[in-house]
Amino acid sequence: MEEYLVESFSEFHGVIESIRGKQNTICRGLKSVDYELKPSVGRFKPANPRAKHTSMEKKLLTLFKESALPHISYRPENDWEWLAVAQHHGLPTRLMDWSYNPLSAAYFAVEEEHDGDSAVYIFWGASTVSDFKGNPLDINKVVRYRPPHVTPRIAAQAGLFTVHPNPEDAFSHKSMFRIIIRRKARREIKRTLNKYGISRRHLFPGLDGIAHDLKWLQTSGY
Repeated sequence: MEEYLVESFSEFHGVIESIRGKQNTICRGLKSVDYELKPSVGRFKPANPRAKHTSMEKKLLTLFKESALPHISYRPENDWEWLAVAQHHGLPTRLMDWSYNPLSAAYFAVEEEHDGDSAVYIFWGASTVSDFKGNPLDINKVVRYRPPHVTPRIAAQAGLFTVHPNPEDAFSHKSMFRIIIRRKARREIKRTLNKYGISRRHLFPGLDGIAHDLKWLQTSGY
């Protein structure tokens, strides 16, 4: 996979500007350059090590659907929408979060303290799913998916998902590269993103996001 090494916000911005001609790029930021691109259900360790991810995911989704209805205002119309709701609330699924906004992805890469380099993945492959009658657990290729009813958080993050047929496998693609953000640049990039309005309170609308930002501003010397 092609890589770009950046040591400042201006270098990161330069890489993003260099790909403006690519259509439908999406981005994902990871705190550690050593983390794999793998959906949460693929990283999940069940009590039974012989359990298959697909059967476990089906069971989790069924149980989630049975328990969630009293707590949601909108009833999902199909399993694609149910997976998005489950992912949003922390259930392990084959969905992986991405953003159309590279600055949002950069924020997620540098938000938390980390003793090492971070990474932002840029991807422009995969088609957008159009047939919602099929079962998302039976797909045979990676597809993009954006729910028709997005939450305020997804809207603020310009978010969408990729859906993976083999969630236990690390994701890689020929139409992808990654930007490695050096450890020493993380703080400067986070401060610059805040100046551009990319912060916890903007990406996570609500009181929790505001409180997080105020605490960071008082402790970071910003």
